[in-house]
Amino acid sequence: MKDYMLEFFPFSYFKINSKGSILDSSKRAHALFNIPLDLLTIIHIDDQPRALELLTSFAHNEPLTTSLRLRMVNGSFIDFTCTINWEQSIGHLVCIEKTPLVS
Repeated sequence: MKDYMLEFFPFSYFKINSKGSILDSSKRAHALFNIPLDLLTIIHIDDQPRALELLTSFAHNEPLTTSLRLRMVNGSFIDFTCTINWEQSIGHLVCIEKTPLVS
């Protein structure tokens, strides 16, 4: 995704590598999360096995979708539907709030 598009993209988007390191993220993601270096640090401990499944899915050609609870800026956890699509070893992860948040 072009860098200028990340400012206007209406969902939380993370560009990650196969180890879960965040390489880039959308403005919406910055508004909702304290953007860490590692994606797993904002994922609820009980959901980390599903998150690891996303990270190891880079061999698949099809997008993979799962539900994850992510830690918001205020420390609470919110349910998101997260879909990842891999472009070789770079993952494009979009997370959409199950109940839209007002910001």
